[in-house]
Amino acid sequence: MRCLRTLAALLFAALLPAALAAQVGVTTDILQGRVTGPDGRPLAGAQVEAVSAESGVRRSVATRADGRYTIVFPDGGGRYTVRASFLGMQPATITLAREADEDVLVANFRLGEQAISLEGIRAQADRVPPPTRGETGGQERTLPGEVVNRLPLEDNDPARLATLAPGVVAAQGDSLESRGAFSVAGQRSSLNQVTLDGTSFASALTGGQAGGGSPLGIPQEGIRGTSVVTNTYDVARGQFAGGQVAMTTRSGTNRVQGSFSYLLRDPTLQGGVGRASWGGGFTQNRVSGGLGGPVVKDKLFYFFSFSGQRRTDDLFSLAPDEPRVVEDLGVSADSVARFLGILQSLGASGRTGQFERTGDALSLLGRVDYNLTEGHTLALRGHLNVYDQDNARIGFLETLDNGGESSSEGKGGILTLTSRFGGSWVNELRASLNDDRREQAPYQQVPEGRVRVASDLEDGERGVSTLVFGGDRSLPSTTRERTLEVSNELSFLFRDQHRIKLGALVNRTAFEQQTTFNRLGSFEFPSLE
Repeated sequence: MRCLRTLAALLFAALLPAALAAQVGVTTDILQGRVTGPDGRPLAGAQVEAVSAESGVRRSVATRADGRYTIVFPDGGGRYTVRASFLGMQPATITLAREADEDVLVANFRLGEQAISLEGIRAQADRVPPPTRGETGGQERTLPGEVVNRLPLEDNDPARLATLAPGVVAAQGDSLESRGAFSVAGQRSSLNQVTLDGTSFASALTGGQAGGGSPLGIPQEGIRGTSVVTNTYDVARGQFAGGQVAMTTRSGTNRVQGSFSYLLRDPTLQGGVGRASWGGGFTQNRVSGGLGGPVVKDKLFYFFSFSGQRRTDDLFSLAPDEPRVVEDLGVSADSVARFLGILQSLGASGRTGQFERTGDALSLLGRVDYNLTEGHTLALRGHLNVYDQDNARIGFLETLDNGGESSSEGKGGILTLTSRFGGSWVNELRASLNDDRREQAPYQQVPEGRVRVASDLEDGERGVSTLVFGGDRSLPSTTRERTLEVSNELSFLFRDQHRIKLGALVNRTAFEQQTTFNRLGSFEFPSLE
C-alpha cells in the first residue's frame, strides 16, 4: 500500500506541466545516507549528527528501519562534519563539502564492532564526476562573500558582480530604469534576473545613480555568497533568458561574529585616477558592517548588516577654473561668455560655476532564523535601501538650473519555511514582497532652451556644441514597482542521490511610470544670433 502511494505521487509530479517549475531550493542543503553494521545489514535507530562548518549549528536524527537518514540544513553553507554512532559499535565521522551545485550530499557509514588498525594508506584519484545541475547546458560561477569583500569593488551592485564571471560584460541599460546592466553572450540586459534567497529582487535591478537607484544594493557583510548563472537549461531556474545573479544572505550562527569596514576615496589619494581635466575628482566615504549570533543556541539566530555612503563629485557648469577647459568640449570661452551675456540681458536664469553633486545612500538588511523543530525551520528577512542625490543631471555645457534632485527607496521582506516530512519528503515555501519607488524632480518648471554654437578654437579647429539653459525637458519623472511572489517546491528523495522536485510559482508585478518628457515644450536655436 505504501508503494502504491509513492508511485501515485511520482506520476502526479511527472504529469504536471513543466511551466510550474520555480527556482526555489537553491539555498537548502540535504544530507542523506545509510548506516550499516559490520555484516552490511542496516542499523535502525543509529544516531546521525551533522554540524555545519560555517554556522556551527548541530542537527541530529535517528536512522529508519532501512538504516537510512535525512537531515535538512536551510542555508547551511555546504560544508559539514557528519558522525554516526550505535550502541556497541565504533562511531565513524565523515566530512562533506559541496563541490558544485549538488542537490543532495551523501554520507554512508559502515560501523565496526571495534577499531580496526590500518597497515597503510593508499591514495587514488577519483573518476571525473558526471555533470551536475549547474554544469548542464550552462555555466555557474560562485563568488563567496569573503572573497567579494576583499576585492576593490566600488559597490555590491549585482551587475558589477556578474562581470566577474566569464562570458559576462558590462552593458548600458535598455532604458533609464533598465534592469541588470550586464550582457551574457551579447543578449539584452532586460533578459537578466537578480534573486535574493531564491526570490525575485527588484531593488537590485535599478541601475545605479544614473537611474535613480541606490548604488549600494545589499550590504556586503550581509551577503554569504553570490552565484552567476549564464544560459542554464535547468528547468528549476526560471524567469530569465540571459543571465541570473543569485544572492544568498548571511544567517546568524552559534558564534557571535561580525565585521566592519570603512572605505575612503579622496582626490588627493587617487593619483590622477578619476580626475579629468574638466573635473576635480570625487570624494567617497563608506562605512559598513554586520553582526550576528544566537539568541537561543541551536534554536534562534539573528544577523543584521548595514552600509552608509556619501559621495561628492566636484564638477562645473560652463565656468571651469581654466577657460581653456571648455575648448576640450568643442566650444570657445568667448562663445560661452557671449551666451551668458544674452541670458542676462533677457532676464533668464543662467547660474554657472563650480558645484558639488552629493549622493547619500543607506542600506539595511536584517534576518532572523528559528528552528521550530528538527524538521521545520522558519526564516524572516527584511531590507531597506534609500538614496538621495542633489544637482543631478547637470552637464558641463548646461546651466545649474537645468538639473534637479533624484531619490529612490526600496523595501521588502522574505519569509521562508523549510520542512522535512518523514525521511524522503522536503518542502520549501517562500513568500516575498518588494516595493520600489524612484523620483526625479527639476529645479525649475520652465521650458528648456538649446543653442547650437559654432566656435573657432585656438588649435585652428572648428567646434560645434550645444549650450543648454532653462529647465530639464526630461523631468519630472516617477516610477514605482511592487512585486508579490509566492513559490513552493516539494522534493522526493530516493536512492541516496536522486531527487524529484515539483515546483509552483505565482508572481504578480504592478508597475507605474509617469514621464513628462518635454511637457512644457523646448526651444531650439541654430546659433547665438
